Amino acid sequence: MGALMQEAEVILSYNGQFNFDKIGHLLNSLKNEALVRGISMQLYKKILSVMIESLENIYKYSEYFENEQQLFPKYLPYFELRKTHGFVELITSNPIRNKDVEKLSGKIDLVNNLDREGLRDLFRVTLTNGEFSKKGGAGLGFIEMAKISGQKLDYEITPINNSFSYFTCKVPISLKNYNN
Repeated sequence: MGALMQEAEVILSYNGQFNFDKIGHLLNSLKNEALVRGISMQLYKKILSVMIESLENIYKYSEYFENEQQLFPKYLPYFELRKTHGFVELITSNPIRNKDVEKLSGKIDLVNNLDREGLRDLFRVTLTNGEFSKKGGAGLGFIEMAKISGQKLDYEITPINNSFSYFTCKVPISLKNYNN
């Protein structure tokens, strides 16, 4: 695994609390990196869309941890955009409540077991019948990320303590059809 990690070229990364200013800064940094690296507009739009969904998930969920940060300073929210052999990967990590682990795993597993048509159908059904929380989430973000990337979402959940776990999600976007 160490050899694979060395092949990755980090484009952007951030570790710490997320707010609108930090998210705006990261999105502007992506725009600058896309220009410098000559990333095609089509690929840039895909990366941007997945990045917005990913960062929005962290931001929406961070409210649960405003008073808990001191409990696990090494489990702060994290974002990384990197280029590996044949892919651009967006990796996000953040604490989650243990009581949400099963529901979250179930959503991602469902998304990962569907083909493109199945994702479209699930998106429509969720949009129509979805139980939107007061924060706006009905699980559309993971569906959207899978639709945009065309890949399975890779995730890992690591227990922190009796109340919290650390959720990491990797969304790969193939470079196959782009000259990057």
